[in-house]
Amino acid sequence: MRLRRWRGARAWGALVGAVLMAGVLSTPAFGAGDDPVDDPVPLAPRITSDGTYTECTANDCVGRGEPGLAGTFTFRPNEADVDPETGATDVTGYRVRLISELGATVVSGAEVSHAVVPPEAGVQVLEVEAKDHGERWGPAASFVFKVKPAAGAVGQWQFADRPTDPKVTTTKDTATEGTVRHDATLKGGATWSDRARRGSGDYSLDLNSTNPAKRKAYAATAGPAVDTKDSFTVSAWAYLAGTGSDQVVVSAPGAQDAAFELYYSAKQKKWAFGRGAQDRGDTADVVSYGDAANPPDRVWTHLAGVFDTKRDTDRTNDTVQLFVNNRPQGQPVNLSVEAAAYQPWTSAKGLQIGRTKDDGFYQRYFHGYVDEAAVWQRALRSVDVAEVSALAQAGGQATALVADWNAGPSTGNEIKDASGYARPGLTLSAEGAQLRADESGRSQLVFDGVQGYAASSGPAVDETGSFTVSARVRVDSAKWAAKPAGYRATVAGQRLADQSSWALVLSKYGPEDEAVSVWSFERTAVDAAGNVTERVKVQADTWMQPEEFDVPIDVTGVFNAVGERPGASWNRPGKLELYIGTAGQVRNSYAELTSQGAGELAVGRGADGGTMDHYFSGSLDRLRFWSGAMSADGLLHVLESDVVS
Repeated sequence: MRLRRWRGARAWGALVGAVLMAGVLSTPAFGAGDDPVDDPVPLAPRITSDGTYTECTANDCVGRGEPGLAGTFTFRPNEADVDPETGATDVTGYRVRLISELGATVVSGAEVSHAVVPPEAGVQVLEVEAKDHGERWGPAASFVFKVKPAAGAVGQWQFADRPTDPKVTTTKDTATEGTVRHDATLKGGATWSDRARRGSGDYSLDLNSTNPAKRKAYAATAGPAVDTKDSFTVSAWAYLAGTGSDQVVVSAPGAQDAAFELYYSAKQKKWAFGRGAQDRGDTADVVSYGDAANPPDRVWTHLAGVFDTKRDTDRTNDTVQLFVNNRPQGQPVNLSVEAAAYQPWTSAKGLQIGRTKDDGFYQRYFHGYVDEAAVWQRALRSVDVAEVSALAQAGGQATALVADWNAGPSTGNEIKDASGYARPGLTLSAEGAQLRADESGRSQLVFDGVQGYAASSGPAVDETGSFTVSARVRVDSAKWAAKPAGYRATVAGQRLADQSSWALVLSKYGPEDEAVSVWSFERTAVDAAGNVTERVKVQADTWMQPEEFDVPIDVTGVFNAVGERPGASWNRPGKLELYIGTAGQVRNSYAELTSQGAGELAVGRGADGGTMDHYFSGSLDRLRFWSGAMSADGLLHVLESDVVS
């Protein structure tokens, strides 16, 4: 006879008594501490769903819900673990996990309803184990269900369709969700630019004319592209040409005010996402501001604004939140708390890209470039915003060359930017740096390793987002050999207070007669007072070999702000990578840094604790920056193209 777990002390006592009466035993044949009963661990529990997600069968597996939408599952003991007469059970809790995620959750109780939030679309497996009073876990039960992909953007304007006919002024809405498209018309002098976030061959919305007659340029749809009364998300890549005035990237106007505005606030000196409390000129906007003041201009920055109704009609829990380069800024701002007059309302006008409406008039025009604008009829999660900002395409993240200082064709005391973004040139220092032509007639920027450098005004990229920096250099073996062990030379770096926010560095390690030289890509964060709060670096796997001196070598640093796979449980944002030539180094580091460098962007020297030294002994052929984290294949393509050209 096999006793189940529900047989408690009374049942055991009755069994022993019956055995004794039958004369089978005169006394119990077990000692203290022995367990005379077959007392197994709990069997696999029962799992049921509230219907948000349904269990797959052999012939049917219908996708339901969406990633991030909670479904309620109820866990009960296996029927064999329940006393059929009393309903008693020895099950005291459950261990719950989705096998697509790391870790598990433990919940207490014999019968428990528990919310499970699937992180991504596709087939998911929920595993649940039961435990007893002895803290013993039984085998797992599985509940297989399928999560339907979340709804895509209901409007998307990529501006990649620059027409050959100058009379055409319409850009297509390339979203695929729904059946109604909302093409946008370029007006007021707006046009297309090849300064675009996806790089070569792509185009953006150009709102950067210096012609006074074209300073009110914008693009607009004929009708509303999103219902602003329900949850929605808006996002865009913005390249701000200057910070002297309020400038709106995207808005949804009403008769008097805007249902939302994604913009730069000149007063606060921050990025912002605001919502009008009502469609009236006399009500205040509720705004979610960026965490950091003085964001850099003349760089690509990803912005997103999320309006969340929490899937109900209770206006008191409605919130807005700004995201900058995939990072949520502060906490969600409750609209009813900030504005007692708040009522969710619907914009009945066309979506405006590059301006907004205040007090019944269109104003606050954007100056710069806008790309990859989109709206969703749902509140995107943080992981969703990160996926959008990654700008993924075949082969990795999209990258845009935004700075290219090439010494080869340069003469005099300056290396001009050839990226098309018209950045200031790298100006050579008065002493210790010179452009010297080699036997082919191409110049190299040669440093003496003592006082020579060249500098421009930075930054070249928004360092809170993903970026790539690459330098082609030669290390002068003789001059470098003269440097002492422990010496650090900065090939390129961006000033941040009295530090370098990022730097490509060559360091000497070991005793003088056995010193080795190692490349690294380093990042530094400081607080408001300029004190270092974090310093992270990724080093080359091996030190430089003798044959690597006095010849060109490409050193590339990559900062991947979103990580390799946003949304995956194993994903880690803020990845630092180093490449020597095309070889990615095995060592990686991670840091979610939010500091942004400003001021001097230098080659040949760097800042470290207030001193501008760490002079580099060698020469520079080329320094380039890309917005976006370049993949290994992307870098290989770039460097192979350099060889061909």
